Amino acid sequence: MNVIGLDIGGANIKAADADGNTVSRPFAMWTRKDDLTGELTQLGQQQFAKPDMVALTMTAELADCFVTKAEGVAFIIAATQAAFPDVPLRVWLTSGEFAEPDDAVQLPELVAAANWHVLATWAGQAIPDGPALLIDMGSTTTDIIPLLDGLPVGQGANDCERLLAGELVYTGIRRTPICSVANELRFRGRSCPVAAEVFATTGDAFLIIGQLEEDATDTDTADGRPFTRKHSLSRMAHTICCDATELTEAEITELAQSAVEAQSRQLVKASEQVLQHLSQQMVADSQRCLDIEKPAVLISGSGAFVVERLLQQLGRERFSDLLDVNAMFHRKVSSAACAFAAARLAHTLCRDDLLEEVDFSGAAP
Repeated sequence: MNVIGLDIGGANIKAADADGNTVSRPFAMWTRKDDLTGELTQLGQQQFAKPDMVALTMTAELADCFVTKAEGVAFIIAATQAAFPDVPLRVWLTSGEFAEPDDAVQLPELVAAANWHVLATWAGQAIPDGPALLIDMGSTTTDIIPLLDGLPVGQGANDCERLLAGELVYTGIRRTPICSVANELRFRGRSCPVAAEVFATTGDAFLIIGQLEEDATDTDTADGRPFTRKHSLSRMAHTICCDATELTEAEITELAQSAVEAQSRQLVKASEQVLQHLSQQMVADSQRCLDIEKPAVLISGSGAFVVERLLQQLGRERFSDLLDVNAMFHRKVSSAACAFAAARLAHTLCRDDLLEEVDFSGAAP
């Protein structure tokens, strides 16, 4: 059974099959929405054989090319159907199930931004008992999802509620503008205000301090110039209204380090908020013993290296086990974990449906 999972975001399309083959492509939905069907068709032809089923989850319905989320959900579902004609399509809902396309269009509030939920539902199987946190950090956002006995128990059902609960932090390792991470950065022994312009992103900061690698072919940057150290230094200098000729490399590196530390503070604050809620869930469960169990942690996403540092800041002793989603499968799937989770859950669904169709009445005991 060949099942493809699709995670269609506002800036990237991620796909995976149930065997762990993954692909991620940049796709600026807000400027290219009419190209979506063609992009998905090309992806299917080049990366995967014709699937027996497509499992879809999304966040791109929030892109500002759509007036409402309902409009975005309907458009993305229709574009996916057009790209994979005659292939069954199932759409993940935050109610914890797949829906057929026509039903999903009628339930946009359950379809919108459901990718965190499909990941939590699949990854939670690795920790079926007790409390846990799933922390998934990507290029744009970080999800901090509380789990209890393998199921998500977050306070938020939609993105706004999840922002309020600390379960969604709009910060990632590549696309987040520096001016949204920090109002001030360390500079020459002082705190310097940051210009409120998208001069540089967190990707520049991580590249400058040596935690991301250069890619001269990547021009998905704040100024459209390549993702190289030279240009990242220039972009970072602009955040305090300078250019790279006015600052030393050490001074720009200090700006980058200061930005990374500011992002860490955001993540620590949100994590503490979610941990407090998880503790309250444990106390409220009358079946639990009086001693609160330490939560396990699952980490995922292209920013897993940041999450590992976050756990040290929170205090590693506060947690029991640490599991990497990559270690849960024989191929590296973390960078497209939501798409992979959708594929795996749909593959299980297909397998179960096939078993129901088999007549075992004449089988030998």
